[in-house]
Amino acid sequence: MGQDRTLSRGARAFGALLTAALALISLVWIARDFTKAHEVVDVWWNWAGLPARAEDGVWVTSFLEPTLVLLYSVAAVTAFRSSSSAAILTCTGLLTVAVRAPGLWNLNADWMQGVPGGLLSKVLFSTIAAVVIGAVLVITATAGRRPAHAVFDGYGPGAYGPDGRKEPDPADGPPAGPTRSGAVAAFLLLGTCGVVLAAWEIRTWQQYGWDRYAHTLTGERAIVRLLDAPTGWTLWAVVVLSLVTATAALGGAPFSRPLGLIASAPLLALGVFGVAFTLRMDFFDHLDTLGIESRLRVLTNVFEVVAGLAVLLALTKGTVRDSPAAVPPRTAT
Repeated sequence: MGQDRTLSRGARAFGALLTAALALISLVWIARDFTKAHEVVDVWWNWAGLPARAEDGVWVTSFLEPTLVLLYSVAAVTAFRSSSSAAILTCTGLLTVAVRAPGLWNLNADWMQGVPGGLLSKVLFSTIAAVVIGAVLVITATAGRRPAHAVFDGYGPGAYGPDGRKEPDPADGPPAGPTRSGAVAAFLLLGTCGVVLAAWEIRTWQQYGWDRYAHTLTGERAIVRLLDAPTGWTLWAVVVLSLVTATAALGGAPFSRPLGLIASAPLLALGVFGVAFTLRMDFFDHLDTLGIESRLRVLTNVFEVVAGLAVLLALTKGTVRDSPAAVPPRTAT
């Protein structure tokens, strides 16, 4: 993800195809849950963490599935056309491995009972496939790099400008980083979110004790939905992603822009489904009767939504190229 390197067209196309395959896997399981729900809205409340009945008593998807479908769909399109495709594929691959890896040991665990064997095997197979694809995305982003300036060395068949010179593909140029204001906003918002979520996890650890809290990290006897990642594992992954992105943004790293956009997805999802749960339980109408800690948790969900949206706006509004001179100037004919 160096500033003078980009991905070859073939690597971008292959990465976009793999990302689209990940989106398809999640879509298939979402469709399965819709067919098993008594009412369509039950799937939404299942994602929000509220009890809802499935036809066979088993839910496969969690809030991660709709989040990942949106993320994969956007990544598949932008990775093929963006100068930051290496960072997009790397971050998407790492996030996929992070949220799917716990399924490798939980779906094989002895305590996973009451699930039809055929369904469990299919979910395990799709989890293995997702982890493998995530790893291949990272490999593709690493092996497919080439110097950004190489695309301007010659002019062959393709699109030509009015001066007879071949028009360079923006995706072949140097990565586009965030503006200074966008980088500062990402640092402040994601850094704050990372610290707040870490504080809540430490608080949960103190309340539960290590033996019980460890299950939120491993998922042992704590998985309700087959594709769900353990709660603590997921939140710590978001914490790490947020803090790494905040640090990279402060340093002006070009890859901080796609990394920040990807980090905002799970952060925004946590907030949206947390707020949905709060609305369903009428907590907003009874804030004055809640304890101080419950109020802070409600406000944290709202902050996650606001911060996630603000990061998206800050990082999509304007970009700065590492090397504007990489694109050769036109000469008059």
